[in-house]
This record gives sequence, structure tokens and C-alpha cells, in this order.
Amino acid sequence: MIENNILINPTSNEIASAVHENLYALFRSMQVIPNYELAENDYLGLHHAPLSNPMFMGAWKANFSLDNVENEIDEVLSWFNKRNAPSFFWWTDSQTQPAGLVEHLLKRGFDGNLEGDPGMAVNLHEINENIKLPNNLEIVWAKDNKTLVDWRNIFAEAFESPVAAGQAWVDATISTSIENSPWQLYVGYLNQQPVSISILFNGAGVSGIYGVGTIPTHRNKGIGAAMTLIPLLQARNQGYHFGVLFSSRMGYSVYKRLGFYEVGNNIGLFMKEWD
Repeated sequence: MIENNILINPTSNEIASAVHENLYALFRSMQVIPNYELAENDYLGLHHAPLSNPMFMGAWKANFSLDNVENEIDEVLSWFNKRNAPSFFWWTDSQTQPAGLVEHLLKRGFDGNLEGDPGMAVNLHEINENIKLPNNLEIVWAKDNKTLVDWRNIFAEAFESPVAAGQAWVDATISTSIENSPWQLYVGYLNQQPVSISILFNGAGVSGIYGVGTIPTHRNKGIGAAMTLIPLLQARNQGYHFGVLFSSRMGYSVYKRLGFYEVGNNIGLFMKEWD
């Protein structure tokens, strides 16, 4: 049940759906980015922004027949080709149709994890606040040039990606006016040195955590747990009852310690890059 746009006392199906609905709400919120394009109907969602990170270019919410799957894939490829997208993500969830879509994507040159990442949720009034957090760790909302540059650089190092991929998030955030951005970028400073990041997005009635990353030299110290917990506590203060995410293998044990549980909705992520 949703009251005042916030999910409370959800059924198991509602909380499972909230994992992908929060993600799709994030894509819709990106409409504040200049030159952003969103095309959505009952059987597919497409979005594109001219930024150097495929998170801002994607296909999602697929719901079409197996008989027409190849034509639909062709149309999606054509849509991104016309926009000169160097790559994009195709997202799947527990409600994606047809059931065999992933196999078709892999045959067409997409790369991804066949099993997907487990969707997880936590009641923010039951989240484990008693975990040991590192001393001298400060977590701040990135709002100025220094913290945004630190966020960008940690993104690149933590995810072994080009600096431009982190800069894309910074550029998108600045373009929305930071105080009014639909999402918030967080940086963790250990002994005043930037070491970790995360993203908080409130949408579809829940709070979603994305992009939790810590540089290799500072992993396994409880920093990732802190980068997840602190933003969610702030969301709780805003009235949200549930937090959601989809977990990498590296982060799974961290989220379990915080009280997250699997909801039976795996999120698939498949990338298409052109030669």
C-alpha cells in the first residue's frame, strides 16, 4: 500500500516490484537532463542522454511476445543507433516478457550476467544500526566542486571505469541544479581522504541505493555498509519505510548484515557495444 507516495506495509509482490520500479523511476527522473529522451509505452521503456555512461542509455520494462522478439530487438538497436549511442544497457526483471528474452539478447551480442543480481529490501525501521562503522569516516552529500570531483574519481577507481563515466553522473547532477537533483551523490572520507561513494534515489514509494563503491585499498573495513546505511537513515527521516537495491556478489554479505533480504526479483543488466 502507498500513502503519500510512500510504500508502507507492502505485500511480498509489492516489495519485489519496488526494486525495479525504483530503478525505472530513476530513469524517468532523468528527464531533467538537457537533451534527454524518454520513450515509454505499455511494452517497453527507452531512455537516452548524451553522457559517457550507459546508465543514461537503456532499454527496460520489456513486455512483448516471443514471436516478435527479434523485431523488437531490431527496433531498439535502431533507436540507439540513430542517437549515435556507443553502448547501452538492456535491463530485465522478474516481470520481463518474453521469458526467453535474455537468450535472444546474448545471441545478438549483448554481454551480461545470465542469472542477474538479486533484488533486496529492508524495513528502514528494522535496519541494523548497530554495525561497527570505521572511526574517522565522514559521509557527505556531494554538492560543491571538490566533493563532486572526489565522487567522480572514486567512481572511476572503485569500478575500474573511465573517469568520463563518473563525470557523466556529475554532469547530470549539476545540470539539474544540485539542491533539486532527483538523486543524491554521497562521498565517504576516511581520515579526510575520499575512499567510497554511493547514490540515493527516492522513487516508486521507496528509497533506492545505487553505485556503492570503495577503492580497493579500503575494502572490507565496513565502509560500504556505512555508505549504504547513512543515506538510508536520512531517507527514513524523510518518512520512507523501505530501502531497496540489487546486489553485486561483492556487496551481498554487507547488505545482509544491514538486514536486507532477497525479494525474489533478480535484476539483469546486459550491455550492447558497437564495434
